[in-house]
Amino acid sequence: MKVISGKYRGRQLIALEGQNTRPTSARVKEDMFNILSNWFIYENKVSLDLFAGSGALSIEGLSRGIKFAYINDWHAPALQVVKKNLRTISEQDYKIFNWDFKRVLDYLGETKKQVDLIYLDPPFPQINYYYEFFEKISQQNILAVNGVILTEAPEKLDLDKIKNLNLLKYKDFKNKHFYLFRLEEN
Repeated sequence: MKVISGKYRGRQLIALEGQNTRPTSARVKEDMFNILSNWFIYENKVSLDLFAGSGALSIEGLSRGIKFAYINDWHAPALQVVKKNLRTISEQDYKIFNWDFKRVLDYLGETKKQVDLIYLDPPFPQINYYYEFFEKISQQNILAVNGVILTEAPEKLDLDKIKNLNLLKYKDFKNKHFYLFRLEEN
């Protein structure tokens, strides 16, 4: 697994073995970031990865110009892998959490922090957590105006349950569904 583009291009990343994380394949990750690049400018933006796994998505974003990344994973062994992958990146560029995703969202809401890009790729198949996430994002006012959410889901999402976000792009990757949502100005 490597960083695809930007200042860390070609950097080798490690992944946690086992079923607790599901690293995004190189092909899917490249497609995701190519699509994202059509709708999003990375420079001086803030990102959030709630289910970091190896940290590959956040590191790819930092490589492409993200100014600061919030990186979270509840699974402690995954967080150790994230830390190893971040070892040569300045600690001023990111903050790591080892919390449940709801606690991270509560923290960002309570501290009035907003992000421009959210990676939502949980390692579990329960689709109801996706809707809980979208509801909480809306309630906590975490996503900045024109901010985007890059979502990978194991099955198609019911778009009627996702309020206040505009679907920019959908792509079916056989066993994964990719969505790019944006919070539009009212």
